[in-house]
Amino acid sequence: MKAKIWILGLLIGVLPFYSCNDDDTEAMEESSTYNNNPFRVKRITGETKAWGAYELQFNYRPDGLLERVWRFGNIPYTETRDTMGTFEIEYDLNEHDFKVLDYVVTIEQDSADKLKVLYPETYADTIKSMLKERTLYSTSLKDRTYKKTTCRPPLSVFGDYINLAGQTQMVENDADGKPLIVRCYEDMYETGGDNGKYERMVYKYELSYAGSDIVEATVCTPDSYSETSWDRMWKIAFSHYSGVLTGVESDNYKMRRSGNTVVVAEPGVNTTYTLNEYGLAVKIENTDGETANIEYEAGTGNFSDLYALPLDKLLGKVWIK
Repeated sequence: MKAKIWILGLLIGVLPFYSCNDDDTEAMEESSTYNNNPFRVKRITGETKAWGAYELQFNYRPDGLLERVWRFGNIPYTETRDTMGTFEIEYDLNEHDFKVLDYVVTIEQDSADKLKVLYPETYADTIKSMLKERTLYSTSLKDRTYKKTTCRPPLSVFGDYINLAGQTQMVENDADGKPLIVRCYEDMYETGGDNGKYERMVYKYELSYAGSDIVEATVCTPDSYSETSWDRMWKIAFSHYSGVLTGVESDNYKMRRSGNTVVVAEPGVNTTYTLNEYGLAVKIENTDGETANIEYEAGTGNFSDLYALPLDKLLGKVWIK
């Protein structure tokens, strides 16, 4: 898989500390017998290159669907801690649009320094008023088609975010709802003045099963000489233990689960997930030094269905509910 964005980079602000208290824990344990997803994420803290130190607070609708996520952090060039972004969701029947929005300061350091000298009591409010909304990451589901876009901040504080990659996925299921084929378009964007242009690569993942467990995926690309034929490029092997996915392996992607630890290896970065007794990530770290600490509460939620596309789940990359 090319042009991956590690979800920690997305998750990686929020009101006072909300940890799982005894009542939360008892409710989790009681509900786990009756519900396949009895917990939902309620708070994440950590650090990323794009955000620095961050805190996320998750808010849900009465029906359990995610309503909004607030990100809190320090406003650049000030000592002020405030809202620095949101995750926004729009729902329709069997459809959704999900966006990770950053609030970006559109002022240079030297201008901020001058404001601080001239207006030491109010300069932070002035800088806050210059925050502009930018989209860092988005996913959508419409007409049974999943789409994902990833961006990054520009080197300067001015200007729009830079397009990195786009992905479109379409899943074909069997009569029992098991995915058989995942069709995938990977869009890699040009740099500089051509950032609106991209090169598209087309893949097809054909899945093989033993019972209900995926044991192999064959990755194919269109045949250069035939519009209706496909070339087999590489295979992905899956291993399970008692119905639990414990390993995924290909030339450029590996996932291993052992006990309460999951390690995902991709080109350029390794990610380690520490799981709790329910198989949910409570800590995420990668070799770039980025971290996430995750807290849950009793209740159903759909966060993983918003931020992750079907292939992320099939490859064992989704450990937050």
